[in-house]
Amino acid sequence: MFINMGYFEPLLYVPTLAVIQSGSQSTSSNIVLVFNAGTTIGRVLSGLISKLIGPANTNLASNFLCCLFICIFMFSINTVVGYYIFSALFGTISTLYLAVNTHILAHEFGPQVVASSVGLSMACCGVGVLVGNPVQGVLYETYDKTHTKFNAVSAWAVACFAAATACYMVLRWLVGRKHKVSWFQKI
Repeated sequence: MFINMGYFEPLLYVPTLAVIQSGSQSTSSNIVLVFNAGTTIGRVLSGLISKLIGPANTNLASNFLCCLFICIFMFSINTVVGYYIFSALFGTISTLYLAVNTHILAHEFGPQVVASSVGLSMACCGVGVLVGNPVQGVLYETYDKTHTKFNAVSAWAVACFAAATACYMVLRWLVGRKHKVSWFQKI
């Protein structure tokens, strides 16, 4: 849920920033295209990375890196090239969470209840989207409308990904205890 509260900030505001910087509407479409290309790469790599470090560790790393990327890039980028790089990296890394979630749910709850567990997961994601986007809009209207940066909105996204990372750390710890494995083993 926390991820979906902050996930759409880069998708909605990075293209806007790129248009402000470049003055070209086509730049906005190209940024979204680069993001989608990154998600394709991330979906392909998710299986390999998950096999290498485990699905729970992949999800944890994905959330942490997304938080880090938003924190570093969104507060420091001032060029269109930077927005392209951020969109490609964020698209690649953020998609790991989407691609690996079903595997984690099937592993923890069993294949016989995959539909129910994925449905419940998607319901929580929907709540996150319904809460996150209006909050971003209010933050923009209140704090960022007079600026050419989206600092309050970006801070919200960082806080959401940080909360998701903390939740996944607790989940990883609980699953590790259940399976009696250390932090460095893949699960």
